[in-house]
Amino acid sequence: MRMRSDVVAAERDNPNTAAEPSRAVSKGLVPTIRTIEKTFRFDAGHRSLGFDYTKEETIHGHTWELKLIVECRQKLDDMKTIFDTNELNVITRPIIDSLDHSFIIWTEDPIFDAFVKVCELAGVADKVYPVDFNPTIEGMVEHIFNRVDEQLELDGCTLKRAELRCASTLNACYEVG
Repeated sequence: MRMRSDVVAAERDNPNTAAEPSRAVSKGLVPTIRTIEKTFRFDAGHRSLGFDYTKEETIHGHTWELKLIVECRQKLDDMKTIFDTNELNVITRPIIDSLDHSFIIWTEDPIFDAFVKVCELAGVADKVYPVDFNPTIEGMVEHIFNRVDEQLELDGCTLKRAELRCASTLNACYEVG
């Protein structure tokens, strides 16, 4: 016959049992902010104008990494989750797919019309991603943040921050609040 102390010891030693509340929670302090981060990757070319060095003005590409941080001001539900991250994926994936293997080009770029024409002749006009701003990393992270944010409808949750990396040494962030 198992004694209650044996059951308690077995539960304590089993790493798969529910975690005990932290000391802060047991003192009545409830976490007020939780964040979920989701990462996406895409490959795309671009060129940025107006720099002292012409390197950025040449046509070049990157493997971009986007991190979205969603902030929620609520407790975990019975399933120990804040929201289904697939909802964020459903919103973000079409944006990422339209950017993947595209060329991001400012509609005010002096080569815009000629570039689009060449892409039409080559049958790849659908991979031109025109934007109404200079496609710097700072402009791109703001653009993606706004596109995701305008569609995101999660109770008690908001898109708090987006981080975009285009090289191991270059990262830009866009954050609200």
